[in-house]
Amino acid sequence: MQIMMCSNDITFCPALCEAYTRRGHALAAGIPNFFMRLGHYDIVHFHWPEELVGFRGNSADPAKTEPILRLIDWWRERALLVSTVHNLVPHSTDRLDSPDARYYAAFYERMDVIGHFSEYSRRRFSEAYPAVDPAKQVVHGLNRFDHLRPLAKGRVAARQALGLPRDKRIFAVIGAIRKYQEMVLIERAWRAVARPDDILLFGTRLPWQDTRGLRRTVKHALHRMRLRNRSVHYMNRMLSDPELVEVVEAADAVVLARFGTHLNSGLFPLSMTFGTPLVAPDYGIYSEMLKDDANTLYEPGNAEALAQAIRTQAGKDSAAATAANLARAADFGWDGILERMWPAIEKAQASRPLG
Repeated sequence: MQIMMCSNDITFCPALCEAYTRRGHALAAGIPNFFMRLGHYDIVHFHWPEELVGFRGNSADPAKTEPILRLIDWWRERALLVSTVHNLVPHSTDRLDSPDARYYAAFYERMDVIGHFSEYSRRRFSEAYPAVDPAKQVVHGLNRFDHLRPLAKGRVAARQALGLPRDKRIFAVIGAIRKYQEMVLIERAWRAVARPDDILLFGTRLPWQDTRGLRRTVKHALHRMRLRNRSVHYMNRMLSDPELVEVVEAADAVVLARFGTHLNSGLFPLSMTFGTPLVAPDYGIYSEMLKDDANTLYEPGNAEALAQAIRTQAGKDSAAATAANLARAADFGWDGILERMWPAIEKAQASRPLG
């Protein structure tokens, strides 16, 4: 079959594209294929609805979304439409009664098959969009970032490349910190950890870097004050793929600072790709998949609970926890995801034959 990967993403999509080709399908990737209406495709695979209109708030603008929905209808006459659910609404809003959510609902109602990473995702999605047919939704499990595995070099070499000590406990914060309150949660928790020999590694841009003037200066000063006399290492930039893999491998654990509102996080499967343990909030997909001894959960939004979780994780054998996560992640990956989605795809093809 001919597959269009309707996304310009270079994090999730490369490994998914490789999985499609391993099944013997021909594939073209990139949003321009969608807009140009060129070529014949049997399946168009979408990811983020807002990517089609631009990530900067355009999904609330009917002047932007209505032409996209008409174009989706054009493709629906010619191809089977498949989508992977990453979030309930765009990252720019938390509201399920927003214009963004109305666009999301119209988008998903047009899909033939919808894939979820967890039962939690399917349940929350069904609550948010009850008009979307449950019969076309599939819970297919987690992905892995297999395309990054060739960059692995091991913990010792990763720490050496980053200039980090070999004999310290390192807790890494990676990915976008989209909410300032998440940074405050990290700051308060790390001050409460009271383990002066451990290192907090920020492998990300600080959330105020895009602000200017006095506001930026004040937020940075408050951050430094809250973490004074603590071992903190900053990279303060969006990382390249090799740097990202170095940080994940160097860490004894990746810390996810959350308040219980996120649907999914790519940081979960990214960490599991390399076996790195997680300190994660006790809700949703994390409660569903991380109730084990290798990782540690905490009450979302509670700084003292996060601090205690970090202390608990620090007391675990990192090598054993990593080995346990790698064994667990052997069942993850896009090959298995496509295998679990394929019966739904075949059923949709049979029920809606195309001209």
